[in-house]
Amino acid sequence: MRRLVSTLVVAEHEGGLVKPSSLSALVAAEAIAKENKVSLLLGGSGPALHKAAEHAAASHPLVNEVLVADSDVFAHPLAEPWAELLRSVQQKGGYSHVIASSTSFGKNLLPRAAALLDVSPVTDVTAISEPRVFVRPIYAGNALCTVRYTGESPCMMSIRSTSFSPATESMSETKVAPITQQAQGNLHG
Repeated sequence: MRRLVSTLVVAEHEGGLVKPSSLSALVAAEAIAKENKVSLLLGGSGPALHKAAEHAAASHPLVNEVLVADSDVFAHPLAEPWAELLRSVQQKGGYSHVIASSTSFGKNLLPRAAALLDVSPVTDVTAISEPRVFVRPIYAGNALCTVRYTGESPCMMSIRSTSFSPATESMSETKVAPITQQAQGNLHG
């Protein structure tokens, strides 16, 4: 039985726009499977967040929904509250994959969120061969290895944004994904 692929992309934004490294994560989501149900998670507060959500909703035709966590708790990229948010969103959405860019934020967040979900992250992915087969550097980047993720869902990974270049004309005029507000639950601010 083949399971439907669904991906949560943890996106970063600045000045009302989704950062290019997060757009690269969307390209990686497309490489996992062409029929991929992709949700984009944005957090922060204020008008810049909502402008970034609108940008994200039209950023790629693969985006099915944009999840927005509007709270002062997420205004700064601190891994602890974000890891709790990611755990909560994953438990509600049941995604098969979670992708973040290998930025300082992604590298800080992913291991914490993976620990809360009791899975192991695959880091610095440079190529995706199959939905659970990835290429990543080893030996300080002097060699590449192919790894197969055999753990429980979700398969959490950070991607090197330079390996997944977004198309320059990636904005979708025909499809705009719905934007959904996320409840913060028991998060403290």
